[in-house]
Order: sequence, then C-alpha cells, then structure tokens
Amino acid sequence: GRTELCHVNSMDTHQDQGVGSSVPVPAIVAAVVALAVVVGGLAATRGLRDSGPHRLLVIATGSEDGTYHALGVALARVLEEEGLVKQAVVEVTDGSVANMRRIGEADGGADLAFVQSDTEPVSAARLVAPLYDEVLHILVAEGIADEVRAIHDLAGRRVAVGPAGSGTRQLSARVLGHFAVAVGEEFEVSASAAAEGLQDGSVDAAFILTSIPSRLMDELATTDAVRFLSLGDPQEAGNESDALALVFPSIKATTIPRSTYVGLPRRPVRTIAVSALLVAREGLAPDLVREITEAVFEHRGGAGGLEGVELVVAQRIREDFRPGAHVIPFHEGAASYYLREEPPFFVAYAEAISLGLTLLVGAYSAFLGLREWMKRRMKNRVDAYLLEVAGLASDLGELTAEQLTEHRKALERIRHRAFADLVAERLPADESFSILQNHFRDEFAAVNARLREKGGVG
Repeated sequence: GRTELCHVNSMDTHQDQGVGSSVPVPAIVAAVVALAVVVGGLAATRGLRDSGPHRLLVIATGSEDGTYHALGVALARVLEEEGLVKQAVVEVTDGSVANMRRIGEADGGADLAFVQSDTEPVSAARLVAPLYDEVLHILVAEGIADEVRAIHDLAGRRVAVGPAGSGTRQLSARVLGHFAVAVGEEFEVSASAAAEGLQDGSVDAAFILTSIPSRLMDELATTDAVRFLSLGDPQEAGNESDALALVFPSIKATTIPRSTYVGLPRRPVRTIAVSALLVAREGLAPDLVREITEAVFEHRGGAGGLEGVELVVAQRIREDFRPGAHVIPFHEGAASYYLREEPPFFVAYAEAISLGLTLLVGAYSAFLGLREWMKRRMKNRVDAYLLEVAGLASDLGELTAEQLTEHRKALERIRHRAFADLVAERLPADESFSILQNHFRDEFAAVNARLREKGGVG
C-alpha cells in the first residue's frame, strides 16, 4: 500500500517567527556607509565610460534548444539595445569544451562564451561572471529500473552521454571513468534526443546536465518513462557524489529533492552539480567587459532582460566575486565592476576611502551573513512543512471514507498555513516552495482517488 497522511498532530500549532517582518540593522548600516563611499565617485566614473558602441561581438553558446543558447540570445539583445556593441552574433556550438577552444583561438574566435566550471581552461580565458548551478540528472528507462540501481549497473548498457564537445559529455566521461564503468554503447546525442531514446527504448540510460527547473525534465517526467539513478544513498555520508566532489574541485555534491518534477523523483536523489560560467577572451577591452558585467546584473529580470519570456534561470544569477574559488581568473574589466573601482580623483583621499571601504566591507559582510541566515530560516520552514506532512503518514487502504475526509481537511489546513507564510514572506517564493506544492498535489490526488474508490466525494 501507499504511505500517505493519517492524522493531525501537535504541529498544527505552527509558531510564527516573524521572518522578513523588519529591515535588518546591518542592511541599514551597509546602505549608509555605501552611500558615503560611492556617491563622490559616480560623477568621475561617468566620465571614464566609453561613449561609443564597440565593434562586432561574437558569443559562443551551445545547442539551439539549450539554456546557454537562450541566454546568449538574450544577452546579445541586451547589449545591442544598451548600445554597448554595434552587433552581437550568437553562435550555435557543441557546448562547453568547444566554446573554450573558441575563446583560445587567436583569430576569428569567440569574444564571450558560456562554459561549465569543470571545463579545462585555455590561457586566454578570463571569467566574467559565475551564473547558476547545472545539475546532473542520470536517468534510466523505466523498463530496466529494477536492474539498474547503482552507477556500476550501467556496465554493458546503451548510454546517452551528451554531444561530442559538450560539457555533458565531459562530465559523464569523468563519472564513468572514476567508477571504472565500461558501458556497452555510447550515444553522443543532445539532451532532447536522449529523452526520446529513453522513451522509445533505443537507449537504456542517459546523462542530462541541466538547471532546475527544467522544461525538458518536466515534460519527460509526465511520460513516466524514466527513473532517477542516485549516486549513493542521500542519507549516507561519504557516498559516490561526495567522492566525485573530493576528486574534482570544480564539482560539488547536491541532492534533487523528491517531487522536484511531476511525481519524480519518488525519493531524494544524490548527484553532482557544476557552475555555469560566462567567460571572455583576455584581450577584450576592459571597459567593454565592465559594461557587459554590469549589463548582466542590471538586466537579469523581466521580459526585456535575460529572463526573457520563460528563462527563469536568469533569476538565479547573483554577484559572486571570489577569485580564489575559480580556476579561471577574473577579467580585469569584470573585477573593476565587482570592486566598484573609483577614478584617480579618490587617490588624494586614500586614507579616508580605505577606512570607508573597511567599514563597508564589514557591514556588507554582516548584512550578507544575516541575509543568508534568513534564507536558511525560510528554507527550514519549507522543510518543516514537508516533515509535518511526512509525520502524518499511514496506509490509505486501511482508512474509512470518514477518516480519509479528515486526512484531506488536515492537508488543507497545513496548505493554508503554508500559503499564509508565503504571503507574509516567511517562505521563499522559489523552487523549494514549488516542490512543497507538488508534494501537496500528490497527497491530495492520492486521498481523492481513495475516496472515489470508497464511494466518497473525490
């Protein structure tokens, strides 16, 4: 029988902690100090900006149906509309490895490119901005899911490993090589072709590297043709995903939560992730790179920005200037943007500026720390709701129609509290809340189906 909700317990007395109800004091301090330090530099900085548009700019992306290409098209449009370049040409490529080679070409190469953080860099590559996480989905055809339960079970199987020259191909080779898994046949095909192969039975398993949320994964999940392969037990420390993160510093271990997609995965899945990066060639003019970096962060959201109509992943782009955290060094122009470097006018006031920057960094660090703490609290609230629902589990088949009706009422009360917390900004309006919604949907569907079987109102 299926395990579902049973009864309401004392967790119905969910207490309001007031997250997001007031402005943090460190934020006010940081804003005041930032205003004092930066205001004087705005006029001088304006005079340093290049007043005319630059030449043709070439952006290397990926396959036409991929996120890199969609971001590249949106970025090209923003740069042209802002007058930073006369023309931005978006190139369709095989992916990260091919893009890195294009950055390294002396003549006729790419000016900007999207690559994965685990791609072997060329000497001419310079980092513009870390963008978002890409998560590895290892999928198995539903018909053989009982036979393939671990990465070693892929031995001798037909596996889609990503197109040649792509970051997916490179990452899948590292995973299979690390665990010494010799597959029977490799298919170097796109993610969409791999999804089709899983459905028509021409491939047994597929490596698909994509951001979350993913339209392709949502569509594939609705077919019920696949199951997720986990890199170890999510509850067990030191599993396969942790081993990969230890061996490859550019890879990090992560978890795909239950019901991230439509009914899938059925339980948490352990896997790995890499960062999507925007890189530039070293010789690209610093002033242009600074303006490109600024455009990325100033035009992330909205239909007129990188987000476009449905490019939700652009909402995840955040400033992340940590030179020691990346193999690729930051471009001089990008670093200038992140550091908000001031014109020579401020050299005469070096001591005062040094004190102001010290206060700013301290206050801003405190603000960031508090903000991250608040985000964790909001995420913990979502987890608390999931645990509350899980704590009411029982076998639906053993319950009467009246008991099932009480289950549904209990679910409705919990969901009402969750949405009240969302409106009050005590829960994050992001993918974690979407997962909670999916969880509620699945539980309601199960209870209603059982009610219909017993002659109740579904």
